[in-house]
Amino acid sequence: MSTPSEFPIPEGVSEVADEYQLNLCHYELQHLKPKGTILFAKETQEINFCFLAGTTRDEGIFARLDEPMSPRVRRMMDYLEKYPRTECFVSLTLLQFKLIFVANVVNFVKGAQTKTIHFTFPAKLLKTHRRKFIRIPFNEKFPATLSFQSSAGLKICKVKDLSREGMRIQVDPADIGLLDPGGRLRQATLKVLNREMPVGLSIVSHYPGNQVGLKIIAVSEEDRAWIKDCIRILMKQILNLPDTPFGDSLEDPNKK
Repeated sequence: MSTPSEFPIPEGVSEVADEYQLNLCHYELQHLKPKGTILFAKETQEINFCFLAGTTRDEGIFARLDEPMSPRVRRMMDYLEKYPRTECFVSLTLLQFKLIFVANVVNFVKGAQTKTIHFTFPAKLLKTHRRKFIRIPFNEKFPATLSFQSSAGLKICKVKDLSREGMRIQVDPADIGLLDPGGRLRQATLKVLNREMPVGLSIVSHYPGNQVGLKIIAVSEEDRAWIKDCIRILMKQILNLPDTPFGDSLEDPNKK
């Protein structure tokens, strides 16, 4: 008979229940290397990890400890190598939602240059902070920028990710003080794939690494449709979806 988990599951979560969302999770783990934490049984303090995945879900999930280990973390890692059947609570932040699962076995990857833990891809994944629409990442191969006027003049920032509802931008450390949550950007223009779009934006929050979350509060219907199509085309390529119509919803596009 199985024993109940030591970790109570928080309220307001739901299961990742369809292949479409599981593929979104796997893509982010494989390509974006999201950050997250692991809380081990009997411990009171979480440990930060970088999460990765193999080319298929069958290869599982990897948690890599990139930062130098404190004496406490080193003792914990030594203990886990001796006693791998230690339950742990894994929480990682994806673009689409926050993902959590409980693992019962901690396997270290032998020969890894840094401490790396391997988990089988969980049979049950839970999500919280759910978004309504897909949020896509941008990088050097697929760039996007946002320009706006500030008290210090014109600013041009890299767009880190985008949905039809909002975006996250990278700003210089000296400019973070210009963007107070609750305020609005002046004369903002979003540029994606050489298309420039005037947008009305409110400042929602600050994130680590001098990143700022913005909500789209005004955009033309034509530009909103273009953003939706841009996201749809990219996600079709990312997930190798069949040639059937779908939008930018986080729900399964083939589900009626």
